[in-house]
Amino acid sequence: MDGNGFVKDDYHNPALAKEEQEVLDQLYRGWLHYWNHESRADFANGMVGARRFYDFEDMLSYDMFGNTIRTRFNKHFESIFPYWNDGHMEFKDIEITALSKEYTYSTMIQHTWGTAGSVPFDTAFRRTGIARKNENGEWRWIHEHLSFPTDMKSKMADFTASLDPLKATKLS
Repeated sequence: MDGNGFVKDDYHNPALAKEEQEVLDQLYRGWLHYWNHESRADFANGMVGARRFYDFEDMLSYDMFGNTIRTRFNKHFESIFPYWNDGHMEFKDIEITALSKEYTYSTMIQHTWGTAGSVPFDTAFRRTGIARKNENGEWRWIHEHLSFPTDMKSKMADFTASLDPLKATKLS
């Protein structure tokens, strides 16, 4: 990354470009399509379609809804996903970095809007994900962290993810 925060081409390993593209296509474009086009109909199926994006046994989740440990993601999934199924999603500033042929991490701002439990919402938050390729060549998330920036002085979360980090850290 240069002094202005821009990612240079040489930051990514060219030998792993295929893996980064696979993650973009399988996980992120797949997730957007699922969320924007399939999730509302999948509600009656218990959100079974969303399961294809996660490795439930190894999944860790640190998010704005709570934290889960390995082997316990299913309970979290079943309580959260059906409630938030009526929404739309888009990504901003997505960057996927392959660490090897089997592991990648990603960062982005995720914008989600719609209704949750019949209550309208429109929010943006930071999302970091770690994915692993399984024995079938499918990428699955094994860790995600979803969070809102916080203004340290007011102790208020910014549900638009637009806080200036230099201003948000000031306590006075």
